[in-house]
Amino acid sequence: MQLLNADRVQAAAISDPATQRVMAWLCRGYLVAGMLLTVVYFVVPTEPAKLVVWPIIGWSSVLAILVGVAVNRPEPRSAWYLLAAGVATLIVGDDLYSIRNFVQHADALFPSYIDIVYLAMYPLLVGGLALLVHRRSVGGDRSSVIDASIITAGLGLVSWVLLIAPYLHSGEFSVFYRLTSIAYPIGDVAVLAIAVRLAVGGGRRPGAFWLLTGGLVALLGADALYGYLNLSGTFSEHSPVDVGWIAFYVAWGAAALHPSMRGLSTATPGTEQISAGRVLVIGGAVLVPPAILFTQGALGNVTDPLAIALTGGLLIILVLVRIVSLVRESADRRSNARLQTLVDKTSDAIVVVDGQGRIQYHTPSTERMLGRHAAELDGTRLGDVLEAADGNRLDAMLVSHAAPATIEWRVRHTDGGWRDLDVIVDDLRGTADIDGIVFTMRDVTERKQFDLKLRRQTLHDSLTGLPNRMLFIDRIDQALRRGERRNGSVAVLVLDLDDFKMVNDSLGHAAGDDLLKAVTARLVTVTRSADSLARLGGDEFGFLLENGDVDDGSELAALRIQAALRAPFRVGDSEMQVHASIGIATGSLRTHTCDDVLRDADLAMYFAKRKGKDRFELFFPAMHENATRRLEVVADLLGGMDRGEFVVYYQPIVDTRNGHILGAEALVRWQHPRRGLVGPDEFIPVAETTGLIAPIDRWVLNDACRQTKIWKVNGLADDSFYISVNLSSQHLQDPSIAEHVSDALAVSGIAPDAVVLEVTETGLVDDVDSAGAALAGLKRLGVRIAVDDFGTGYSSLTHLIKFPIDILKIDKSFVDRVADGANGEVMVRAVVDLAHTLSLKAIAEGVEHPDQARALERLGCNVAQGYLFAPPVPAPDMTALLAQQSVSSDFLGPDIRADVEQSAISESQVLLSRP
Repeated sequence: MQLLNADRVQAAAISDPATQRVMAWLCRGYLVAGMLLTVVYFVVPTEPAKLVVWPIIGWSSVLAILVGVAVNRPEPRSAWYLLAAGVATLIVGDDLYSIRNFVQHADALFPSYIDIVYLAMYPLLVGGLALLVHRRSVGGDRSSVIDASIITAGLGLVSWVLLIAPYLHSGEFSVFYRLTSIAYPIGDVAVLAIAVRLAVGGGRRPGAFWLLTGGLVALLGADALYGYLNLSGTFSEHSPVDVGWIAFYVAWGAAALHPSMRGLSTATPGTEQISAGRVLVIGGAVLVPPAILFTQGALGNVTDPLAIALTGGLLIILVLVRIVSLVRESADRRSNARLQTLVDKTSDAIVVVDGQGRIQYHTPSTERMLGRHAAELDGTRLGDVLEAADGNRLDAMLVSHAAPATIEWRVRHTDGGWRDLDVIVDDLRGTADIDGIVFTMRDVTERKQFDLKLRRQTLHDSLTGLPNRMLFIDRIDQALRRGERRNGSVAVLVLDLDDFKMVNDSLGHAAGDDLLKAVTARLVTVTRSADSLARLGGDEFGFLLENGDVDDGSELAALRIQAALRAPFRVGDSEMQVHASIGIATGSLRTHTCDDVLRDADLAMYFAKRKGKDRFELFFPAMHENATRRLEVVADLLGGMDRGEFVVYYQPIVDTRNGHILGAEALVRWQHPRRGLVGPDEFIPVAETTGLIAPIDRWVLNDACRQTKIWKVNGLADDSFYISVNLSSQHLQDPSIAEHVSDALAVSGIAPDAVVLEVTETGLVDDVDSAGAALAGLKRLGVRIAVDDFGTGYSSLTHLIKFPIDILKIDKSFVDRVADGANGEVMVRAVVDLAHTLSLKAIAEGVEHPDQARALERLGCNVAQGYLFAPPVPAPDMTALLAQQSVSSDFLGPDIRADVEQSAISESQVLLSRP
């Protein structure tokens, strides 16, 4: 009953739900009635049981099958009609047998016409079951055929040994008797073979399947038991053997009435996997021959060795074939699963169309790619989802039979957008497997959009949206070519914002970016439609002028740019003034390449910066020569250190009151093998830009300390004498600066307070925190710190207090104006007063005239250096000066000399003894 309830949902949809419920109740009622009739059959005596109850059971089965066929209408009906005929033949034979025995009381006659009726059942049952097996199978189910053959061979051997061989070997019966006797077990084996094939085959197994299969098992079991008992002479009528035949009748009638009987003939692919139960059954069948042989051997009578051997050999062959089949099935299953997974998961879409362009097959990815369900795609013309031009190309392809290997399509997605596709085409029309055109499509929409975006990013600045250097160079090249055709030239302006780094350092890079955007907006307002504006990098912009507006127009454009930048810019809460240095270069294709014009404008811009910024400069050839010389200097500098071409010159630092030498500043010179002695102005800036300044600083420091030690050891310089060495801002930022100074002191052996390290104001304020940390580390070594060129940079009182400074060196630009009158003395007085207030010493640089020295004396600055006392001289000349212990003091007036003689020595000692 539970089986019926579970399988009601699997009933065929040919009947309405009400009819299915009726058939289910009818099936249940028939089963209950069959059970009751079985009880009645065994309760009543043999004669009424065989003549009345038995026919009712048998003919009710035939009637139930016919009713089930009429109501459930399975396909094919012929299969069930053959099964009904087979059941009818069996009950007819039973009825004839009962009439002869219990009505006619005739002697049992074997064989007789009744046996012909009985034997007619077997081909009818085999035919009906074969039709069901055929309809249930999709394609060739070779595995099920092999499994059924193995099981049939095993059980057939049992039938041969127990039922067939005894009749063949018996000499008591006639040939006709023996043939008729073995016809029954042979018919059972035939039914068994097709029944096993039905049982092990694929397809659904609804309730009707199990009822039909159970009835067959009952029939074959009863026949086998009857044959064995009949052969041994122990069979009797109205015995428990009849239960098997009754179960056959009732089960088959119930199977036909069951609502799911239509599903028995539904075509379903067979399973490729072998279950554990099937393995056990097959294994048992394979063990039948050795089991029979062992049993007969134990009984001492091996009657059928040839049949056992042949069956055993056949089973071994079938098992080997089955193993090979399993291996192949497993490999095919893995391959198919892998292929199916790849097809289902791949992002590429595969579509097959017929000769009219209708979609015959498509992978699941096609639905995702086009945004359409399978029902919308099946049978749809592929051209209907393509752009019109692509649809026409598809139609031409279908007609011409000359499909290109690869094409590009645009298809309309259901979201309204278009998708770009790369398509590989395979024309397989006329082939047995495909017979269509195969399109393998890949969605490249995102890639194309990314390519467009990348192309724009490659040629445009991401911050301002302006063309970048690459695109600007291309536009210069195109302009030069157009100018060649018109016999004209082009002008390029390169502008660089002055002191833009201060904005990033003080307000941050975000503010710097905002300023660049604001500058861009201003520049766009002065860019005409014929001009090109680009951001070349950082805070550098480029203008391209053509169409005859080159000569005077380039300078007018520079003036327009300066005017546009004149108004203050507001960045956040700050308002600032922005200036730009502009370089202008002109050229034509006859004399310049695009790189030449841009290079010349860039050089002119750098000249504008050197000349004071906030201006524009026209390029002239000398600028290029200057740049070439700088390149030569760079090339020579790379080997100058290794070749020992650098020398140290020394300029005395003196007490202006008596000319006494207090110390000396070490200044580097380059003894070039071809150019002679090269001053620092020609190579120091280059060394700073190439990163060679720090190694030069270290070499000067080491050499100056070594020379100072020699002077002290030779008695030419006393303990108060010190050497002053310049440190570049790059060297100051080197984390190993303290280690370098410590090594120089250790190697030379001079006292730390005999060394003064000079740093510029700019070097201090570029990075206040790191500069402060570096100076603190140097002070811990015991050396003194001087601020060089004080007054020309951007230091503040806060910086002076924060840094561990000992000396302020007043820049020459202020010294030059100190003797010009009261106004010229203001800055020097302020610096000197500031130094005294902060307990620092002030040293004046670049003193060249006696009036300057006297003015400095009057303002309280008593220590100076300059050409008035001595120019920078090589070490031997400095040795000679030290031997004199002083420089000439003729510049000192008698009124000054008399007043200072008493305090000269004490003042110098105070200066040199400051920690």
